Amino acid sequence: MSQDKTQQQSTEQIASAKAQSLSATQPPAEIEGYSILSPLGSGAFGEVWLAIDNTTRRRVAVKFYSRRTVADVRGLAREVEKLVALSADRYVVQLLDVGWDASPPFYVMDYIERGSLEDLLRSERRLPIGEALEIFQEVAVGLMHLHGKGVLHCDLKPGNVLLDEDNKPRLADFGQSRLSNEAAPSLGTLFYMAPEQADLDAHPDARWDVYALGSLFYVMLTGRPPFYDNTLSGNLESTGDIHSRLKAYRDGIMSAPLPTKHRQVHGVDKQLADILDRCITADPKKRFPSVQSVLLALKQRHDTISRRPLLFLGLVGPLLLLSVLIIFGWNAYRQAVVDSDTAITSKAAESNLFAARFAARSAAEQIDNYFREVGQLAANGEFESRLVDLLGDEDFSALRTEVSDPNRNTEPQLRWKRSEFLANAKRNALQNTLRDHVNSRSVRHIASWWVYDLQGNQLVGIFDGETETNADRSTTLGRNYSFRSYFTGLSEDLAETSAADLKTYTVSPDPNKRKHIVAPNISSVFLSEQSQTWKIAFSAPLWKDGQIIAVIGVTVEMGDFVDFESGANQYALMYDTRPGKNFGIILEHPLFKVSPDSNDVSIGRLITTRIEPEDFETHPFYDPAGESSASAIYSGPKVAAHAPIEFAREESSPALRQDSGLSIAVLEDYASVIRPSHELGGRLFRMALIASAFVLSLALAMWLLVTRMLKRSRLQSVRAFSGLDESETQPSSLRGFQSTDQKRTSPSLSDDNTTRL
Repeated sequence: MSQDKTQQQSTEQIASAKAQSLSATQPPAEIEGYSILSPLGSGAFGEVWLAIDNTTRRRVAVKFYSRRTVADVRGLAREVEKLVALSADRYVVQLLDVGWDASPPFYVMDYIERGSLEDLLRSERRLPIGEALEIFQEVAVGLMHLHGKGVLHCDLKPGNVLLDEDNKPRLADFGQSRLSNEAAPSLGTLFYMAPEQADLDAHPDARWDVYALGSLFYVMLTGRPPFYDNTLSGNLESTGDIHSRLKAYRDGIMSAPLPTKHRQVHGVDKQLADILDRCITADPKKRFPSVQSVLLALKQRHDTISRRPLLFLGLVGPLLLLSVLIIFGWNAYRQAVVDSDTAITSKAAESNLFAARFAARSAAEQIDNYFREVGQLAANGEFESRLVDLLGDEDFSALRTEVSDPNRNTEPQLRWKRSEFLANAKRNALQNTLRDHVNSRSVRHIASWWVYDLQGNQLVGIFDGETETNADRSTTLGRNYSFRSYFTGLSEDLAETSAADLKTYTVSPDPNKRKHIVAPNISSVFLSEQSQTWKIAFSAPLWKDGQIIAVIGVTVEMGDFVDFESGANQYALMYDTRPGKNFGIILEHPLFKVSPDSNDVSIGRLITTRIEPEDFETHPFYDPAGESSASAIYSGPKVAAHAPIEFAREESSPALRQDSGLSIAVLEDYASVIRPSHELGGRLFRMALIASAFVLSLALAMWLLVTRMLKRSRLQSVRAFSGLDESETQPSSLRGFQSTDQKRTSPSLSDDNTTRL
């Protein structure tokens, strides 16, 4: 603890007093009824000794006034007067006896064993926030008792606060105190004295004790009084004139910024720091007007802190409850939407599966029709007779052998052979018979009819759009197509071909060893050399007397394979599931019917788009052809179901059906399927938001109501505590200290005032 800056004596006097205190072994006088034991301390006005009351054996403190001037006696009388006025007050060191006529004069008071707050700060330097706040509040209550009895202490400092065995403070040293009927100035201790108090013309004011009270709290928290500065302290010590010293002190305090070290102390909250700031502010107009106002502020802070959990619970509790409800509600909502989506999607998938099976049966019927047409051609007696007649022509057989190499299909030197092939009378008779048969049929979507010998040579053919003028001028007549899958029955062509040439020929060069189909067959998709369109063929062997004599069939252009009913959000497609390089290729799609002039992708590109069967196990499904399309109808997630296409092996036994290797998939827009669920979810979500907003508003309204009621209760409590009107801030016994109309008494520049500064 820093040295007490009260300048009670000169340096020589202080040194002399310390020496006397340390060396003193005899009290200034003996007192009847008391046994003087040992010195407790000395000051500017006398000495304090520890003694024992011989009657009660109670230890007491005896204060001897060593100075015997008139001013000293008058000071003793004033102090005794204050102690008498404060008798029985537990916050004041009690007066027990007075020796007015003794030499030297003395008075006896309670002995406080733990010593002063200054002694405690000297050993501890600063106190914990809890202990400091408790002493601060107890001292404030003690000052309020003093002020209530019309007494101002005017010299509150750590040395004048004694601590009893319960660590409760007792106020001591009332030598500078003033009564309500006094107007004389009183000079306190530097850095504990309010700046306006440092004036020999000042009127006593309750705010002086407020400032000292705040300084006391500040030193307990930080270890030094507020506004303490070594430079200012040095200037005050070097200033000899009391008026100059007082002015330097006032100016130094008034010009200094408000201290902030107390705000850095752990445990000092903003409200407590603001209370302390208002106690030690240099401007008395901004300071608490009374100690009672300080206690009211402390009570309000205590009420705020004690009610904070209630307010916190009142606001945060409903918010936490609302948050928990929102979390559980959101999870329940999401789960309900997911479950609803799953249920609706499952229903849509079942519906699409039914539609896929229905479409598969429809496609199977059309496939059956194509094979039925092939069967009808094979059953045409005239056609069979003319075909047998043509195949039995030896000259034509030799010609067929010469053109049977598919690698020579486009060679110029075979053109005359092909012309001779086309000019054969029996072949032309067969061609006419085929045309007559086709003209008698009315099957939709068939693009061409053809007949191949067992070497793979196209003998005759009728093509869609053929007229009398362009009859028999097909570029495919007389050419060999033994590599095509509709001839071999394989899952794909044996060699990739184009309109210009054949790259690789892997069919046996011996025409008699070339394999051909032995049962109805659906070919893989291929690019027609005649029309340059993508087609698929339906072929069957032509039997005669238990032997296959030719391969006959029809072709259908992609896009005309089967007809599906497509809605705004639902459509069907067909894809190949047969092993090979064409596995998963889309064979039918609504996009195939898009005009070539549109900006959409071409069939040639779509025909290479594949579907993997396991794609249907993933939900939702994405149409690979639709994703490459510019149309929003076919892109995006879909609810899909698929079913295989089965067709009859023979017209005579339609019940015996086989897997065609083709499948139908029905796709429905996923967003459209779950839209009802999401619309319902959206309505529920909006209702939940409205309910949450209502609950939140209700919670806030209740919290505001509780806050207002607590505030009103706090104001009522403050009024009840103070016993005053709102405009009053201090007891009526002290209002005279603040009256500017009261007649002022000229201060006496006695040693009592001078020696303290």
